[in-house]
Amino acid sequence: MGNYFRTVPKGPLEETLINFLKTRKLQHINDCIEMINDSYPTKSTLILDEYLDVFGGILEEWTEQVFLLLENNNSSAGQVDIYESLAVIIVFCGEEFNTKLEFIYKMFDFDQSGEIEKKELIMTLQTSIRALCKIAKLQPPELKDLEYFAEKMFIQLDSDRSASISFHEFGVWLLNSWELQDFMLQYALIQTFENADRRAKERRIFFQKLYEAAAGGGDQQYCDADSIKTLLLTELKEQKKETIELLIDILIQSTKIHQKHDEQNQQYPNGILKEAYEDIMAAWSAFDASDINSDNQTSIQELKFLLYAYEGDKPDLFRIKEEMKILDKDNSGYVSREEWIQYLCVEDKGKFQFRGNLKQLFNKYDKDNSGALSIPEIKQLLTDNMKDMQTKFKLKGQNDNFEEMVDQLAQEVVDDLNSEGDKQSNDRTLTWIEFKNYMDQAVLKLNKLKEFLKSI
Repeated sequence: MGNYFRTVPKGPLEETLINFLKTRKLQHINDCIEMINDSYPTKSTLILDEYLDVFGGILEEWTEQVFLLLENNNSSAGQVDIYESLAVIIVFCGEEFNTKLEFIYKMFDFDQSGEIEKKELIMTLQTSIRALCKIAKLQPPELKDLEYFAEKMFIQLDSDRSASISFHEFGVWLLNSWELQDFMLQYALIQTFENADRRAKERRIFFQKLYEAAAGGGDQQYCDADSIKTLLLTELKEQKKETIELLIDILIQSTKIHQKHDEQNQQYPNGILKEAYEDIMAAWSAFDASDINSDNQTSIQELKFLLYAYEGDKPDLFRIKEEMKILDKDNSGYVSREEWIQYLCVEDKGKFQFRGNLKQLFNKYDKDNSGALSIPEIKQLLTDNMKDMQTKFKLKGQNDNFEEMVDQLAQEVVDDLNSEGDKQSNDRTLTWIEFKNYMDQAVLKLNKLKEFLKSI
């Protein structure tokens, strides 16, 4: 099957249809199954009128087009396979991947034993892969080829020789079958957290090699900005020149931030620091991994994979919606690559300074793993970021004044950023989203405060 997964489609992917199918839910499929059991219990295929009867409610105006795509070339003309018809909606629907996987596993567990036998696995793969191929306008593989593929897979999975495989074994195999996952991603726009993470890591390795080529080796801590820009323009031809220029500007500005804390590094005025480069390209790589149709923007459905590829944590629906509000500055319904990169920066006088992986910083101070920072935790964060100022106060015998100032600043941060609902409930914490907002506001505020303190 390896060569088949690289097959060229017979026509362009019908993204409008696929996006429609992604709005369907598994509860709708249960209605279809119930109707099949009631009205067509002995049939394995449906003619158009029967198909409209069963699937018209869920497929709406797309019903006839899906029928024509699925028309079974292993039966009489004008018929479609019932299980392929169900598999299409399950595979393409908008539910979580693991939920779809479990649903299709149970559907083909005909004897309801809780495990799948070889013949059931063969039918599962034959039906699901052929259905996907037909919608993607790929020539479906021969049934005998899929049977051979399924038998080979079954031997691999049935390690205890029980003549059946559990859902866990089935799921683990599929989630680690990168060739099959990339196939689903390319032709069905189906993404998984595991594949997004793998693709992001591969892109980070790619950009690491670019840095080494520009710097003359992986042990070099600086590379020339013009050299890396030339390589990025060559390798990222699909990107607009302005996007690459924004990226280079952020790399340079972030390097300068690092140099402020290390005077000996200021000998590289046009250099890009390796540490800054790796931080920023990790964010870029996460976007690459989640931009499943390569249009340089992510929808709210793709955003969860972007956040996971960057941070390593699966966000809940509330987090996704809140992030979307912040990220989608032009209210287009999508997050562009530029919006994503700028979102991870602090803007100062028209320049964007990358602020690194804030999730790690948040976790560092979230001592009780509550998912929110308490006032004592915020005070510790502020104190750690103002150690140079604390030393100055101590030398003047004014350490109590310093601690009082930090107390007041922590209270102000919470008061400024908590919602009205939080204030009414006396919630004295910062959530992850509020912490991000805090960093946007407080980094510049803190710098101004430091400048003021230096003058006293």
